[in-house]
Amino acid sequence: MKKIYTFLKVSAFLFLFAPAVLSSNVAKAQCGAIVENFNNTGGSTGGFTGSFSYAATGTDGYLQRDKVFQNGFYTITTPTYKLSNVATTLQYGAVFGGTEKVQLTIKVTYASTLTNQIETYILQDKVVPSYDPQTQETNDVCFSTAISSIPGFPTGGLYRLQFDVTARTGTAMTGQTITFDDFRTNGTFSQIILPVTFVGFTATKVNSAVQLTWRVAGEENVSHYEVERSSDGRSFATVGSVSKTGRDVYNYTDLTASGTVYYRIKNVDNDGQFKYSTIARLANGRSEIVLKAFPQPVQGQLTVQHPSISGKALVSISTADGRMVRNIVPSEGSMQTTVDMSGLQKGMYLIRFDNGDGNAQTMKVLKQ
Repeated sequence: MKKIYTFLKVSAFLFLFAPAVLSSNVAKAQCGAIVENFNNTGGSTGGFTGSFSYAATGTDGYLQRDKVFQNGFYTITTPTYKLSNVATTLQYGAVFGGTEKVQLTIKVTYASTLTNQIETYILQDKVVPSYDPQTQETNDVCFSTAISSIPGFPTGGLYRLQFDVTARTGTAMTGQTITFDDFRTNGTFSQIILPVTFVGFTATKVNSAVQLTWRVAGEENVSHYEVERSSDGRSFATVGSVSKTGRDVYNYTDLTASGTVYYRIKNVDNDGQFKYSTIARLANGRSEIVLKAFPQPVQGQLTVQHPSISGKALVSISTADGRMVRNIVPSEGSMQTTVDMSGLQKGMYLIRFDNGDGNAQTMKVLKQ
């Protein structure tokens, strides 16, 4: 619990002289009880992963990112929690502070009943916590989202939350910080955990080598990552391995690649289970994520894997004779989009992904 005494002083002053100003921060029922204040984690992050590290002021623990720079992108991913079977809302919140201002995107990861896949859904976007770095005041971010509004969220489901943090100020100097504390949710800690989520994956030609970079979230049960390479995009072989570090970004350099190559990352858990990233193709020095869709053939929900969305991208569906039947705008930052195919007639369809800068990929999908 970081800087709570300063916050209480400010709150007391506001209560005496301007009660209306406090109204948004007093009510906490909508974001659940505090489930982690980092005071009893033994100097660890308490299972929270990403770009932040444990810090403390006396006995008050919290997570902190130091040497923050303007427009820097950082993440905090919670452990896995479980909602009760009677819950109708997903509640979540935390206290943000530090010397630098931030903007947040809050996401939830869960096993969708629509796709039978691990999905990530944006709950809140462009949230700006209203704390004052000059006074070291903190601010509670507190939300409640109806479960019915989250596509395919299961009754009593497992979930974890991800806070994407973009710094609005900072020059990477020591002491320029963002802090995270007093995480709240209405779920309970789960011994059963969700698999890691691949947030981003790139392959870059560097002289005669290939530099691979992947970003992950929810690294709770991971043993290591295996780098797999292919010359045709179908048959893959392991060319390297990277141990778990607990950070959210990993790198691997392939010194033996030549010609057109395909890469994917295999996440291996401690219990032997595994999961693959999307496939990155590198040809003529240019890298792109290979468009994939599953299940094939499809009857209901189709999951389309595509490059991470950072602009005005579009997923479109057309019949084999070119008639457009649906356009979907993917969520910002997502690497996969769910498409409801249940209302379409049986037959062959074309899925087209346009990243918004003139590059597009197309693939065929069979609807049954």
